[in-house]
Amino acid sequence: MRHLHALAWLVAAQLAALGCSPYPNATNQEDTTAPRALAADGALVDPAITEALARAFEGAPVPGVAAAIARAGADTRIGAWGLRKAGGEAPMQPGDPVHVGSDTKAMTAVLAARQVDAGLLRWDSTLEEVLPDLAPRVHEAYRGATLTQFLRHTSGAPANAPNWRDFTDRSLRERRIELAAASLKEAPAAAPGTGFLYSNLGYMVAGAMVEAARDAPWEELMRTDVFEPLGIEGAGFGVPGTLGEEDAPWGHVVRRGAPSPVQLDNDPALGPAGTVHLPVAGWARFVLQFTDAAAAEDAAAENLEGADAPFLSAASREKLVEVGLDDYACGWLVTKRGWARGTALTHSGSNTTWFATVWIAPGTNRAFLVAANAAGPAVPGLVDRAIGALIALEE
Repeated sequence: MRHLHALAWLVAAQLAALGCSPYPNATNQEDTTAPRALAADGALVDPAITEALARAFEGAPVPGVAAAIARAGADTRIGAWGLRKAGGEAPMQPGDPVHVGSDTKAMTAVLAARQVDAGLLRWDSTLEEVLPDLAPRVHEAYRGATLTQFLRHTSGAPANAPNWRDFTDRSLRERRIELAAASLKEAPAAAPGTGFLYSNLGYMVAGAMVEAARDAPWEELMRTDVFEPLGIEGAGFGVPGTLGEEDAPWGHVVRRGAPSPVQLDNDPALGPAGTVHLPVAGWARFVLQFTDAAAAEDAAAENLEGADAPFLSAASREKLVEVGLDDYACGWLVTKRGWARGTALTHSGSNTTWFATVWIAPGTNRAFLVAANAAGPAVPGLVDRAIGALIALEE
């Protein structure tokens, strides 16, 4: 199985950003350690989480971090530590939006699953079927690549487009098609379905397939088909907050052991692969969909006459976590952990100015989420340490 740290940093290394500025030490903030208080999305601010984050990140080149412990059927517990911006004064807040980078991929996979459940796509729908105008412009090997293969990184698509910022005179939907045409002209390194290659480009193509099925932009469909049905508030795309302001956390690039604040993100064309930001409480609402409790709830609705349609069908839930090559499912690395009492799902995301990791224990209906507003070689290990501290709080 691919080493988890290697995959986590691969996610970050494939994306690019710039930044420069000095960094003073972040300090713990009083308003994040108050007795448990109701926050956005019905979550509870938990001082134990804030204290765990302080222990994990104090003295590290990470200005701020937010985290959540989520359990199906219970209030999500959240906390935050540090500063929104290195050198600034605004404290990181538990309800602040965090950039989750490639953790967006699981969201795009769920969006695709919703279209499968609606009969608008199939898991084996091919590029040629869904995007017939694009098919003649790509290498013939890609024409039969399926939606599932694009979501599992087994389509053979390269990691990234040659230049994500090409075709800026086109609409976002048109740019995705043009970027796919420019990127898939040559034969894949491995025939679709025969090799694993982590591919942001492949997820963009999957997003374009969803757009074609619904004749609407991926961003709009994420709101109407994923965020709104799950009651997720404060979600968006790209840089959180207002440019130049500290109304939301900034990202940071760690250089020579110090974080430099920046407000940069992946090009919007890459959206289905990694541009979502949202509060950790909202992120928890999404990842709890991968617990056994959520599956049971949807199964009951599916079998109850007159009930609203389930968020996901049982068949789609099974497909989303079905392991492909290299233990990768649709937006998830599938593994085993003792604390999870069996199967665990995990993924990390970064736009090289943020780093976020989530672990889910489906069988115990729990999830643990940490998002740091900095990225650099040391940050994945620090985030993992914080995840471990959160798990310890539940033991």
